[in-house]
Amino acid sequence: GHGKCDCGKCKCDDGWYGEACQYPTTCNLTRKKSNEMCKNSQDIICSGAGTCLCGRCKCANSEGNGLVYGKFCECDDRECIDDETEEICTGHGKCYCGNCYCEAGWHGDKCEFQCDITPWEIKKRCTSPDGKICSNRGTCVCGECTCHDVDPTGDWGDIHGDTCECDERNCKAVYDRYSDDFCSGHGQCNCGRCDCKEGWTGKKCEHPHSCPLSVEESAKNCQGNSNLPCSGRGK
Repeated sequence: GHGKCDCGKCKCDDGWYGEACQYPTTCNLTRKKSNEMCKNSQDIICSGAGTCLCGRCKCANSEGNGLVYGKFCECDDRECIDDETEEICTGHGKCYCGNCYCEAGWHGDKCEFQCDITPWEIKKRCTSPDGKICSNRGTCVCGECTCHDVDPTGDWGDIHGDTCECDERNCKAVYDRYSDDFCSGHGQCNCGRCDCKEGWTGKKCEHPHSCPLSVEESAKNCQGNSNLPCSGRGK
């Protein structure tokens, strides 16, 4: 909004400069306010990959290659360059915000590995018992599933299994990835299914077999603000 586009290049109005006329020549912000506007979600100014100019990040592209970009310079496509070939994603994929997305038949952080099994075999190995690829909870790479929810502290997460068929979240009454409250504390979670201790039942072991409450007390606890227990929609 501060210039005109002429054959793919900006001709800036007076008082503005930059490739997209995004920087004012005189800034009415304090340095503190400007820096605050340039901080990413980790409170790092321009992700440590650029300088802050009047509340906007100017990314470090000294060679004019445009590989560092984003509102806070958070995308660094230099991460996609293969050390040996010096090509982006080894020429076998596309780079988006520092991550390689590989063509079919290639995998690896920089698409440097070629898959040595057929597409049919890849699909077969990644198909879960319910017929879905990685149970719709993961990504299939060269016949191996990478599950979407691997815990950042290690290799074991709430979703696991060769085809991501096990979802431990099904064992929790209220899902919280940092809580160990599986099966209401009355059972063992095995591949997303609760095996209850003796004396307990229910999908999440939430119901005792024998109840210490009288029939009246039980009904009262279930009634709440409704005229009927369980609002007339349960037992």
